[in-house]
Amino acid sequence: MNLEYLDEFIHLAHSLSFRNTAEHFYVSRSVISRHLAALEESLGAILLERGARGVQLTEAGAVFLQEAQAMLRSWDLAQAHVRAAANASDELVRIGYLRNGARPFLVRFVKRMTHDHPEVHLSLLCMGYHEARQAMEEHSIDIMLGINVERSLSRNYRSTPIYEDRFVVACSRTNPLARLDEVMFDDLRDQKVLVPDSYIAAGLGPQARELIDDETLAECEGLYENMDQLYLTIQTEECAAFVSNLNASMFASSLKILPIKDMDTTFTISAYYHDSFTGIACELCRQSLEECKLALAQEAPETFCW
Repeated sequence: MNLEYLDEFIHLAHSLSFRNTAEHFYVSRSVISRHLAALEESLGAILLERGARGVQLTEAGAVFLQEAQAMLRSWDLAQAHVRAAANASDELVRIGYLRNGARPFLVRFVKRMTHDHPEVHLSLLCMGYHEARQAMEEHSIDIMLGINVERSLSRNYRSTPIYEDRFVVACSRTNPLARLDEVMFDDLRDQKVLVPDSYIAAGLGPQARELIDDETLAECEGLYENMDQLYLTIQTEECAAFVSNLNASMFASSLKILPIKDMDTTFTISAYYHDSFTGIACELCRQSLEECKLALAQEAPETFCW
């Protein structure tokens, strides 16, 4: 089993687009097709079907998607364990973070931990919301940085509120929306709109579901797995996308960033700690998260609400 093929299949299963997957991995569509065929031959099952309705995941493909994601998580963790074992004094902390979580905060946290606590080794895993929840239940990660979507999160896990963010709309500077300083919901109806699954899952904007069909939502899953690919798509295609306000600040020079005037798009990112994650490493991570939260709130008081 080739791990590279697994990675390609996961992206293809989410995007349901051979073109999008080929562009993501910088190969031709025929290469993706050959790798998929090799997987199907190895498994003895058809994973994807191509027909009049486009690419569809088969029942066997849906089962294998879950298994492939679990295998790659196991491989990532195995590598982290081996690296930590190379230095017996290191302690490994496995952190799953949402793909649309604010990168500026994560970068600051990693730098602080690396500088102040080099004996704590961080294994960072970028995940979708449902994937992160499953990883917590499987004890595959120690900390989840994610949206408080379900009450069971707060009931089942200890948590630290980190920051409050909001979704804004990003579009290219040639998009007609770029003439505006802010948008209303109705301004988006004539646009192809990209929406992250965590936004839909959080129930933050039931209106937003009106803007997107199932095919585009499937495409979004693949795009939001790779933020660089997402922002490249926004720049090169006539579309608008819901993006984290904090992440959007990194692309403000090349895109038009528009607040949404008549929708409440705020959400809270918290750190959730698995019950089995205790001790000095847990306390050091918690302290660093709190320190980073306070530091960024002082630097950008209008953005951070805590």
